[in-house]
Amino acid sequence: MELFLTPNGRISQSTYWRGVIILAAISIVLTVLSAYVTPMVGILALLFVWPWIAIHVKRLHDNGKTGWLTIAVVVAAIIISFILGAVVSPLLGGGVANMEAEINAAAQTGDINAIMEMSRDMQKAQLIPGIVQTALMTGIIGFGMSLLKTEPADNQYGPVPTA
Repeated sequence: MELFLTPNGRISQSTYWRGVIILAAISIVLTVLSAYVTPMVGILALLFVWPWIAIHVKRLHDNGKTGWLTIAVVVAAIIISFILGAVVSPLLGGGVANMEAEINAAAQTGDINAIMEMSRDMQKAQLIPGIVQTALMTGIIGFGMSLLKTEPADNQYGPVPTA
C-alpha cells in the first residue's frame, strides 16, 4: 500500500510497472462500471489521482529528479488524453455525435427519462474508446517514464530500490 500512498522514496522500474498496471486495471474497471452501473462511479476515479502521482514521484526520485517534475507528467497526460480522445473516439465511438444531438433534442422537450436512457447508451458506446484511450495513454506515459534509469547509488531520496 505504501507504493500508492506516499511519494517518499524510490521505486525500481519493475515496481513502477506493477503499480501502473494495477492503477490502469482499476481505471478500466471504473470505466466499465460507470457505463453499466451509473456514471457516478466515474467520480471514484478522483480517489486514484494521488496514487498515480505517488508512483510517478517515486520513479522520478529513482532517477535523482525532483518529484515536482510530476507536474510535467500530468500536463503531458492531459495533452495526450485530448489527442487520443480526438482520434480514438471518432474511430471507435459508434455514432456518439448522433447520440449527443438526440440528447440535446430530448433536453429541449424536457423528457428526463429519455435523456437518462440516451446518456446510458452514450456511456456504453464510449466504453471501448475509453478503455483503448486509457491503455494507450498509460503505455505512452509509462514508456516515457521507463526511459528514466535507476541511479546506481543511494541518492537524496533514499537507497537504491530492491526488486
